[in-house]
Amino acid sequence: MNPIDLIPPHTLPAPITPAERMPWPVHSPFRMRPGLSHLAQAEAPRLFLRDDLAPAYQAAKARVLQEARDEALVGQTDAAILQAIADAYGAETGASIAPTLDALSLNLQEDFVVLRDRGQMVTECLSVCFPSNWRPQEKHGQDFATIHAPVADNALLLAGAAGLMDLAFRRHRMQRHVWLLTPTPALSLHPHAQRSRWDALADASGSALLEGTWWRIERQTTLPLPALQAGVFFIRVMVCPLTQVLAVASERAAELRAVLASMSEAVVAYRGMSAVRDRLVAAL
Repeated sequence: MNPIDLIPPHTLPAPITPAERMPWPVHSPFRMRPGLSHLAQAEAPRLFLRDDLAPAYQAAKARVLQEARDEALVGQTDAAILQAIADAYGAETGASIAPTLDALSLNLQEDFVVLRDRGQMVTECLSVCFPSNWRPQEKHGQDFATIHAPVADNALLLAGAAGLMDLAFRRHRMQRHVWLLTPTPALSLHPHAQRSRWDALADASGSALLEGTWWRIERQTTLPLPALQAGVFFIRVMVCPLTQVLAVASERAAELRAVLASMSEAVVAYRGMSAVRDRLVAAL
């Protein structure tokens, strides 16, 4: 049995981000697209989001690192790159973190991936405690196209891969938001733990289905380090009950219904929602 199978989902702390803080990056019709924007032009132009949930994130990371370290930390990187991450964090938050892989992995609320510039950006080191249905070990040493090859309807993503990587990891700090619907508030959706399955809601419909569904956001930001021939990709995972997120604005249920209905069967299968998509559309 893989070590991460030993972590029962209900024992992991699940810090819940208040609904009013949750981004709503819903655009219809649905397309797998880069969706990058300049961080400098964002409402909150920060690489890192440090908030009152930091202790709960640290506890969740500590548990993963204790039980499944080899699954969460993959590869190594230069001390200068780790120092650059610590310096960027300190400049934004005023908080000090030792520039080591362990200290950064535990104390940042973000997961992060270091990419090395070898003509193309290739993953060199991954610190990912909270993956969304993928294994960090399988992404080590890969470039953008290889990482995203399994993604359904990936033509838009792959078409501009070279320019995208140049923009985000050699030139500008960038930001994007990726949203998911899950049947669990767990931060870690590692495939070995199989936490993202919808089995528990197999017979649910209407309000019961919506009340058992969680809104999951990955806030992704990039830190170019051209002087070090590297770049860093940060992933901040946030979760909140779907019903609370929908209640923030009256039009959200209709927007989500439209975008779910517009998803191709390939995307629905890739996101693991084949058994529930139609019921979610009806419930919304």
